[in-house]
Amino acid sequence: VALASSTSRGFSASRKDRDEAKNIINQLSKLSPTEEPAAAYYSTSSDAQAVSEDVVPSLAGKWTLIYTDAPDITSLDAPLSIQKLGRIGQECNPPLIKNVIEWKRPTWASALPFSGDEESRILQKVVTEGSSTPTDNPTVDLKLVGLEISGSNGSTEETNSGLMKLLNGPAAFFEQNPINLQGPLKGPFGKFDILYLDDEMRITKTYQGFYAVNVRQEKGNEWF
Repeated sequence: VALASSTSRGFSASRKDRDEAKNIINQLSKLSPTEEPAAAYYSTSSDAQAVSEDVVPSLAGKWTLIYTDAPDITSLDAPLSIQKLGRIGQECNPPLIKNVIEWKRPTWASALPFSGDEESRILQKVVTEGSSTPTDNPTVDLKLVGLEISGSNGSTEETNSGLMKLLNGPAAFFEQNPINLQGPLKGPFGKFDILYLDDEMRITKTYQGFYAVNVRQEKGNEWF
């Protein structure tokens, strides 16, 4: 956790930092207390019911990213981006897994009109469907099923005009006009292995070999 904090979730990690993180992850993976971490995503109900969530920690729930070395994530924090990267998380509600990214108003845009306020944010959710079996455990296969975009303006003022919603910034627009794109077609979206899972933390490794460390959100303090 200290390494994750000092490297800004891995975004500023050096090669030495990443090697140290891999070493820690390898050690923790040998100590995982959960024998069937993918059980929440077993494809058949009989397989899922065979493993009681009262006995073992479950992948299901809301998680917040604290470390990753995945370049598709670490490249998101561009200094001159039109949106400022906020928190990153994952919502696991079997069979769905939603990859959540919080976008906020960038600091350089604070003086610009129609950009929203400091509390404005947009939530981008890439929606996938996960599946596993006792044989494939601890691997979870993913299929892309859709995209969700919503906003929160942070302002208590109500605006009924469509033009005013636009002028209050993109977060206000998506708050009033959320996007939910899901169709009948599903496409392959990779897979990941669950290396470590307990009640508070989980570590995964993608099929490309990149790591992600997430902590479970406390009930009542969820940010999405």
